[in-house]
Amino acid sequence: MTELATDAFRTVGPSDAIRNDFVVPYYLDDRKLRISIARFKDRLYAFDDLCTCSRDRCPLSAGLLTATTIMCQCHGSRFDIITGAVISGLATEALHVYEVQEVEGSIQLRI
Repeated sequence: MTELATDAFRTVGPSDAIRNDFVVPYYLDDRKLRISIARFKDRLYAFDDLCTCSRDRCPLSAGLLTATTIMCQCHGSRFDIITGAVISGLATEALHVYEVQEVEGSIQLRI
């Protein structure tokens, strides 16, 4: 299997790069994909970094994380980072969520 296989995990960074109650963006060059990884209560969550609320998509990594809800700084849409579901706001499309894990001090992501 290649690194691009859909069932393969890839290392995106060190696990200490994300503290509790913070969101960090990652860009996957080979996929042309922006992903946010958040930590809440020592658990990691990965989801699309760009809000779905308009054509001018804003980075959710710059938004407000409250527990497992992220709010878009531009238009106020709120998303559940566990499921990707829209909670409120202008957005009508859910975020994609991704499997993420910590292994030996690294964050690994499955696309």
